[in-house]
Amino acid sequence: MFSLDIKGSGWLQNYLLYRLKSRYSFDKRYKELRDDNFLHENLDRCLYSVTKENGIIFGCPIIPSSVTKLAKKLKFPPKKGGTVLLFLETLFSVAIVENKILLGNYNNLDSKNYENEFLKIIFLVIDYHLHRSYYRIPKNLGYQELLKNNETMQRALKKLEIIFLDSVTLKGYSSLKNRQNNFAFLKLYFFLLWARENSVNIISSPNSYHKMDFKLREEMISMFSVIIWADNFVDDTEKQVIKKYIEQTCLPKEKKIELLKRISMPIEIGTIHCTFKSLITNMYIVEQLILLSLIDNQQAWQERKLILSISHNLGLTEKKLELLFCSVAEFFSVHYKRLEFLRYNPGIQQFQDYMNDMVVSLVKKNLNNILNEIKETKELSELLFKSTSKKLNLKERQKVQRQLLDIAKSIPALAIFALPGGGLILPVILKILPFNILPSAFQDDSD
Repeated sequence: MFSLDIKGSGWLQNYLLYRLKSRYSFDKRYKELRDDNFLHENLDRCLYSVTKENGIIFGCPIIPSSVTKLAKKLKFPPKKGGTVLLFLETLFSVAIVENKILLGNYNNLDSKNYENEFLKIIFLVIDYHLHRSYYRIPKNLGYQELLKNNETMQRALKKLEIIFLDSVTLKGYSSLKNRQNNFAFLKLYFFLLWARENSVNIISSPNSYHKMDFKLREEMISMFSVIIWADNFVDDTEKQVIKKYIEQTCLPKEKKIELLKRISMPIEIGTIHCTFKSLITNMYIVEQLILLSLIDNQQAWQERKLILSISHNLGLTEKKLELLFCSVAEFFSVHYKRLEFLRYNPGIQQFQDYMNDMVVSLVKKNLNNILNEIKETKELSELLFKSTSKKLNLKERQKVQRQLLDIAKSIPALAIFALPGGGLILPVILKILPFNILPSAFQDDSD
């Protein structure tokens, strides 16, 4: 039984009251969606883009200063508030916009409708996480009276605070370390699936979605174990890693004990199954495996064949796997300095070396396309020709860099590496061009 007197509680109520007055800015990607036979797949695609950018799908939330300030203002827990707030911002904003799209009301965002739509999502969140409590909350009260004065609602919100803290954040970690429960994305995704089903009226129990969520967490532990046992030996660090993953599943104690016993011996990859298959969950699983190969203290890329095999079983092609590696590389290249827990991890250097090799391979594969694009870009061709006999000035070198990056962005296999400032790809392009057209000063600047 939960107590009403929870130290530091009330922040969820503060958040809901704040967001009832301050409307969300909906992501522009959702505005481009249309009602067609692939609407749910397109909603998944938008969700993947959103959660990849903010780090939730990787378990490494990118918490901007605006979120940190808002968490403090709304009296969120001081060490974990940023992580929880980012999760809530994503959950509620995506749920509202998905509900509007499914009802065909996306363009109708006046304030009265917004309040009703937001209250509907609040009730869905309570129903999903506290199914029994939901039915005792009066639905005919105004939102101020409901959120501020109704005792049943207060009790439900305080229970939800505990649930979100336990299932979204990590014990012993703060938001300053940019960590989150690695399975928090599944909590978000399965709620959204259930909310989509109930977009018109609440007609189904969430129990089946809870079961799918927990089943997938259990199956992912088996997949993680395959990676941990890649060299047929599990050292103390690896044991600690897998124990933390099992703890993060939030499964019942009996199931956690069962999983610990199961992973104490090698697991054959042929015994691995995934009962719930969608493209977004498959990509999420594989990206988690890639991240695990960075932190389990092994020689990271000895596990690539195992990841490839699991990806194949999930229906992902080798080309798709390559793109997922690129996706992880892009995220950590952009946000590396903000992810303190990885800064001194020896696996990061292995990861960077591997990604450098991948970039070299992709540039070589696309070299003919790159050369053709250079020939068709008159100014770039002229500058490169000029550089064979004269030293380019700073402005000219910057033009060459910008235009080479634009060319990279035009080639799908390379676009993901065309990061601000050149990221990984610019030095590779400069080195692999089949003639030494750049003076040493230019090459030194690029390196």
